[in-house]
Amino acid sequence: MKTLIEDLHDNNVIFSYYGFIDANVLTEVLLITKSKLESNNESDHVVERVSDAINNCVDNIIKHNFYPDDERVHYKSLLVVSKQNNFYLIDTINVVTPTQKETLSEQLEFINSRTKEEIKALKSNLVLSNSVKVGTGFVDLILKADNCECTFKDLDANHLVNINFKINSLN
Repeated sequence: MKTLIEDLHDNNVIFSYYGFIDANVLTEVLLITKSKLESNNESDHVVERVSDAINNCVDNIIKHNFYPDDERVHYKSLLVVSKQNNFYLIDTINVVTPTQKETLSEQLEFINSRTKEEIKALKSNLVLSNSVKVGTGFVDLILKADNCECTFKDLDANHLVNINFKINSLN
């Protein structure tokens, strides 16, 4: 059986955090991640893209995380930054209500049906057709990432949401 340290090493995890996330934690996460990327001799452009993605992901958790009374996940979120081949992966997991899941699913469906050019145009008009609203942080994140995936897992009456962003380290 593999140990947690072996899993972290094998998956090239640069940074991971599990617990309550607030603005102070975000500041520390950004400082640590930026330092690690710079020590990997990443370009300023890549450091900025990864930092912006982390900032937007964590800001989203701070603004929209739902904290159920369930002790297993009460006030806890997960953030993992890793490097796989030529990509940085940013994974977040947090708890959302069924209503939040529905809203997020609608936003993702709307954005995923658009081209990058159409998504750029969304930044100037964030009240969209079919009453779908997408925040600027989410739009910025989609534009800066090379790939975005979102999955849900049931957790009693709520859901765990995993949002994974991939950023090319060669661009």
